[in-house]
Amino acid sequence: MGNILNKLHIWYEKLVKFRFPQDEADTVPLIDTNFHTEKIRRYGDILRNTKLPIDDRAKAAHYIGLLAYTGGVTSSAPASEYIQDMTDMLIMADTPKKVRIAVLKGLCGICYLSYNNQNHAKELHLTDILLASLDEDEDEDEDYTDDDQDIIMVKFWVCYLMTVVCCNNIPYLKLFQESGGEMLENRLESLSSMEWFGWPTNYAEVMLSLLGFQNVRLD
Repeated sequence: MGNILNKLHIWYEKLVKFRFPQDEADTVPLIDTNFHTEKIRRYGDILRNTKLPIDDRAKAAHYIGLLAYTGGVTSSAPASEYIQDMTDMLIMADTPKKVRIAVLKGLCGICYLSYNNQNHAKELHLTDILLASLDEDEDEDEDYTDDDQDIIMVKFWVCYLMTVVCCNNIPYLKLFQESGGEMLENRLESLSSMEWFGWPTNYAEVMLSLLGFQNVRLD
């Protein structure tokens, strides 16, 4: 046995260390935090530039979320600086639905698994904003228009963002329960009955289950 271990040690020294020098391995980070932080700052400047078209600012919000998500915990702090800007865009009068969707995507990335960012968004009344979005009516008297479909897609992303901010955050769940009440339950039930084609799961059903409104089957 000792002879075998000795041969393995020699093989490791000659082959593995030759191909993967220890010093080089220690100096190459898996994630370039400087890259993510710099990109977040650049897109943050675009997001805050009110002279630019709102579509461009919304795309910047989306990209900030993607960078915060892919950059991990170290990228969540610089991204948190732009939560206020994103929530402001969501409550602007006559904000286009597609812009709201892009901003919601950005917030999903920023708040994903970041307890600090989730709570910061809560301080900026994100709960009220999401509940107001769910309470928005579609035109039920006529066939759905493209605008109605966009409203539904906004609500789908609201449901997903709700699951993101409630992940490992019990106070958020309680706040949604207390603030949303019967309206929230009814809206989630309606959305859960819709076809969530292209989504990995029905997040309205997930929220119904998390909030304990009713027992639902999650496929």
